[in-house]
Amino acid sequence: MDITPAPRLEDGIPPAFAYFRNEPTSTGRAAAEKLGRFVKGSIRLPEDTVRGMGRDRSRGDTVSDTFIETAFTDGYAGKVRKMVVQALDHGIGSVERAPSGLEALFQHLDTEPDWLDWDLVERGAQIFRRYGTDAFFYFGVMTFEGYRFGHIQKPLALTGAYTGGSAFGRFLETCRFWTDVSEPGALRQGGAGRKTAVMVRVMHSMIRHTIGPHKEWDGKRFGVPLNPYDQFTTISLSFVLSQHMKLLGYRISDEEALAHMHFWRYVAYLMGCEPAFYPETVEDWWRASYVLAVGADPNDEPDSRMLSQSFIDAFAPSPEDQGEERAAKEREYRKVLGYAGFFLPAATLDVTGVPQPGLLRWKPLTRFVPNLVASAARRVVPGFAATLDLRRRQSRAAWLSHHTGGRPAAFTPVERLSR
Repeated sequence: MDITPAPRLEDGIPPAFAYFRNEPTSTGRAAAEKLGRFVKGSIRLPEDTVRGMGRDRSRGDTVSDTFIETAFTDGYAGKVRKMVVQALDHGIGSVERAPSGLEALFQHLDTEPDWLDWDLVERGAQIFRRYGTDAFFYFGVMTFEGYRFGHIQKPLALTGAYTGGSAFGRFLETCRFWTDVSEPGALRQGGAGRKTAVMVRVMHSMIRHTIGPHKEWDGKRFGVPLNPYDQFTTISLSFVLSQHMKLLGYRISDEEALAHMHFWRYVAYLMGCEPAFYPETVEDWWRASYVLAVGADPNDEPDSRMLSQSFIDAFAPSPEDQGEERAAKEREYRKVLGYAGFFLPAATLDVTGVPQPGLLRWKPLTRFVPNLVASAARRVVPGFAATLDLRRRQSRAAWLSHHTGGRPAAFTPVERLSR
């Protein structure tokens, strides 16, 4: 076993940021060997860049958090959602006696960052739509890895929103978020995706307000709940998504992968996440993935198993389900289990208590030939790309409508913590 003294980290980097402890160990060397084959030269980012990423764990969203903290202090927290919706739908000028915090929030939202390229945003959104519901199931099972880390699992477990019977509803809300933000023109002024991203931003600020002082949240160790580093970790899954989808027959070029990530960068901006480092090349995305791979130590507590099992169990048929409804749920359960087995190590399923899928782990490969044919056709058949885009939009909308009954997502924090 490697025993390496932890260096004295500068102020602002929480001890839970394990990169500098793990980088010289067998864990770091294994990750460097695995990811280093995708880059020319070193897999390691400059130390100053890595330290900036570590300091992100000590930050929140200053603009939105200040607005929410003032709302609770001055007694109008219950009106925040209504004010934000009013400003989104009709402009900040339509909000009577708008608080200065709300004005500051919308000043940030209405300021386009220098790096923004709307053509890349729209192209990147179209690339995400190409994955259809495959992206939903992929993101769903990949969260099992995140549930193994204390700074991720604790806020989710305390809110109780991703456990027990509420797990599937929250997953559907997240699918609605992915759908809303990636529709054509969705992030423009007045777009449904822009509205959804802002509502999630405000919800995150309320969660930070609630979780931060909780006795089970170790701020000295973990930093700030839902910080830019954690959100960047989630965003990075979209880069890995594009790489993994190649295994299912999708053909994505490096340029398309970067457009995809430019789209997510602007979604993150609207959500108040501006990380210290955002890669602009495919190789730097692999280098950032290396930092994330060794930047935290797993903490496989009961909460980790509870979150993972709640998700997988949410797809299983209940004893009351009969006939075709039961058969449909069983098919979807087997599909999710197959995705988990295909994309995750068997060891992750073991520690999180998710059933081993057996031969179902190869079920996602049935998507390979249809996706490969569609990828080829969209490049050579006139009009096919637009037709495919419409079909994928319709298929994910139909999937959401089937599971939600057409109910809109609320994007509101829970009113009472689970413990």
